[in-house]
Amino acid sequence: MEVNRLKTMVGSMDGMGPAEALHAVAELQREVGRTEAALVRRARQAGLSWEAVAACLGVSKQAVHKKYGKQ
Repeated sequence: MEVNRLKTMVGSMDGMGPAEALHAVAELQREVGRTEAALVRRARQAGLSWEAVAACLGVSKQAVHKKYGKQ
């Protein structure tokens, strides 16, 4: 599952220097974006409404639909 990969990435940051940690954070942000998109697709395929997805993400229905509505 995607969440386990994210946990592994965060755990691997221990002991890194500042520059290396910043590179890791940038990769983590990209991975979080990919994971969020995959989970939104899965939620929609499972029948969740845009309103329900938005509530889970803590954003408006319009924001989540604008970001993911064309997938």
